[in-house]
Amino acid sequence: NKMAGKGLRSYTVQEAQNATMGQAGSVYLDTDGTTFTPTSGVVVAITMVQETDFDTLTPESGTECIEVGSTGYESGGDTLANTDLFPSGMTIYGRWTSVSINTNGACICYIG
Repeated sequence: NKMAGKGLRSYTVQEAQNATMGQAGSVYLDTDGTTFTPTSGVVVAITMVQETDFDTLTPESGTECIEVGSTGYESGGDTLANTDLFPSGMTIYGRWTSVSINTNGACICYIG
């Protein structure tokens, strides 16, 4: 991927816009307990390939995104449990520094 190793200030305007949409790479997770932590950028979108529950969704900044064991943005929702299932085909968006599947599913994590 031509964008994956670039520093923040070396992107063209178009590359920077593409990166925010997850075009800096992707990974496939389908193993219980495997944690993915990007070395460059953050996970900006997660698409469920199968019904999926998460052991870890670590937001980049405080409580701005949903995370396991938290209520999400400004405590505005219900607490997400590691047994809550996201249906196949669903995509969630945010900015996470690490992601891991709990006991069910498979997903594609997009880096931005």
